[in-house]
Amino acid sequence: MTYAILALALMVQSAEAESVDAGILEQLAWMEGCWQADGFAGEMSECWMRTQSGELVGAFQYSAQGTLQFTEMLMIGTNAEGEFGYHVKHFNRDFTGWESQNEQITFDYRQVSETRIEFGGLVLEFDGPDAFTARLDMRQRDGSLTTEVFEFSRISP
Repeated sequence: MTYAILALALMVQSAEAESVDAGILEQLAWMEGCWQADGFAGEMSECWMRTQSGELVGAFQYSAQGTLQFTEMLMIGTNAEGEFGYHVKHFNRDFTGWESQNEQITFDYRQVSETRIEFGGLVLEFDGPDAFTARLDMRQRDGSLTTEVFEFSRISP
């Protein structure tokens, strides 16, 4: 009987978490589509689409001097470890991964509003129907932290 109660409690907790995640994801409809920005002495673009189950998934590419440098697969949702956040896997130009097969970079979810979502180390802010700003905290080799700002413009809905 105790196991059945525990299993039921875990199912209810999981359903509540999914409901909260769905509410957060609904507020990010403005992200859907394709975007471009300049940064790191090159050009970047990313496209976001919503899955049937509600997560946002995306692809990112960075080029410098007309040559692809690296790509990223992106997801805003819950990963296999049950962490809701902004998840990233990096790939070299030849599609070899930076992270090992079961690893990813995760920016933990902090808070959301109608025009802004905050993750640990990453903030995305909606600036209007055709623009958003990304602020990315980056640890430098000397241990200091800098914030890179990218001004994205919409290239397709």
